[in-house]
Amino acid sequence: MRFNRRLLLTAGLAVFLVVSVLVLLSFTYTVGPQIRVVVYAYRDAITGIDPSVEFDTGIVVLGSVYEPLLYYNPLTNQFTSALAVSWAKVNETFWVFKLRSNVVFHDGTPLTVEAVRFSILRTKAMYDEAGLGPGYIWSSLEDVVTVNKTAVGFKLKYPAPLDLIASASYGAYVYSPRVLEYSKARNLTDKSIRSWFESGRSLGSGPYYIEYYDPVSEVRLRKFEKWWGWAEVGNPRAPDLVVIKIVSDPVTQVVGLRGGSIHIAMAIPKAEIRSLVSEGFKLIKQHTYYSYILMLNTRRWPTNITEFRLAILHAIPWDELIDRALYGHGIPGSGIIPYGYPGYVDGLRFKHDLGLAREYLRKAGLEGSGAEIEIVVTAGYEEEEIFAMLLKSELLKLGIKLAIRSYPWETVKEYGAAVWRNPEEAPHLIINDWWPTYPTPYDYLYLVRCDSIEWNWSGYCNKELDELLDLAYSLEGVDYGKALELYRKAQRMVFQEAVAVSLWTVIQTYVTRPNVRIRDGALNPTYMYVILFQFVEVH
Repeated sequence: MRFNRRLLLTAGLAVFLVVSVLVLLSFTYTVGPQIRVVVYAYRDAITGIDPSVEFDTGIVVLGSVYEPLLYYNPLTNQFTSALAVSWAKVNETFWVFKLRSNVVFHDGTPLTVEAVRFSILRTKAMYDEAGLGPGYIWSSLEDVVTVNKTAVGFKLKYPAPLDLIASASYGAYVYSPRVLEYSKARNLTDKSIRSWFESGRSLGSGPYYIEYYDPVSEVRLRKFEKWWGWAEVGNPRAPDLVVIKIVSDPVTQVVGLRGGSIHIAMAIPKAEIRSLVSEGFKLIKQHTYYSYILMLNTRRWPTNITEFRLAILHAIPWDELIDRALYGHGIPGSGIIPYGYPGYVDGLRFKHDLGLAREYLRKAGLEGSGAEIEIVVTAGYEEEEIFAMLLKSELLKLGIKLAIRSYPWETVKEYGAAVWRNPEEAPHLIINDWWPTYPTPYDYLYLVRCDSIEWNWSGYCNKELDELLDLAYSLEGVDYGKALELYRKAQRMVFQEAVAVSLWTVIQTYVTRPNVRIRDGALNPTYMYVILFQFVEVH
């Protein structure tokens, strides 16, 4: 059957324009002339907003609503005050943090030592008792105690870098203990607390509070006028209303930018950036520790064969990845830990060598077998899709067929974790994009621990590696140099086993409308995709 190509193109353009108009209309907000609004286009659904439990995309919301005791910038190796104005290690197992005196939570209750104790102990309990959230970061904690009315003490079971832990991007937020009263909870782990938060409520102390919450559509944050930091920031042009709009399609983000319904976009197709800049839009580049890690299923044939995994890794066109998949906006991966991060090891890279790949296939007994494997990527992540197509092309030269499956992020997570439930349901290859909980090498190597069934999508289990990681982690508060040495050794073990490898570390790009300025301090490499909107100016 023949079709008129011009007719098809015209019809397609008409449909695109109609959809674009509908999208733009859905992004329009009617506000008064004195209200400053910023619409931030984010590409993934929000996975949760319980500050003690959330361990994924909810950080985009939590970072503006809640605050930890400290902030840390690994690029400068500097700590700055958040809810604590000073801190000190009294001895190897006791730290003291002096709290700000002018802080109130969104319900008007003041920041107290009890609030810090409640928040941290609930985060720890949710992990210890329910296996939920990032509370493992407090594994060294014995108790949180009152030093005086304005100082809180942390008693540790063993030495740990508590300043880094207290600045974590997950699991270190402080909030009002009145949530117990509001949710009618009986104890710290009562499910009613989580339900209360996930219904769209917030009890943080940050510059914004949650006004409206739809995790698959949009989140609206309203300026908290009583935030302690407005005088210090000195930004009268900060937005009064922040709309975090879920826009999974990168092309739609471009349409929204050009049409004025989106002010900040984080997932613009890389090929469009130069054109947008020439039109007057602003480009911001952010150095990050955000890595795309390729994980190989060690529990499903044929990727359960080490030599076959090595063949795949030597088929990847490594020298082309950054330019072709990221249009230059990235740094080549080495091992698992990203460039510039504690514990990074240079030289843990495979090379593109089809001859060597064939040799590994012969060793695996699979040369000429016509093996068929699959890879799962996240829908809308153009860099993952380009990578998968490049790999598919190279594997065909080896007689291996690669099926590419594209799903939303939540579905990708389900496929990844399936490796522990039924390896045959999990893909042979899957990409896990990861940014740190707090600045420790353990956070990345956690992805290949035996007990990390939520995130170890390789299904890899090596007791020797786990013991090495545990030892390294325990040494961080005693001999940090020795700990880093052990983390590097662990990376070499993972590299030799061909279990998981970083494809690249992202140089994140944001494109903004000309009337929006993102100040220094709004972006931090450990808080991926989080924009601290108190540092954003709307002109």
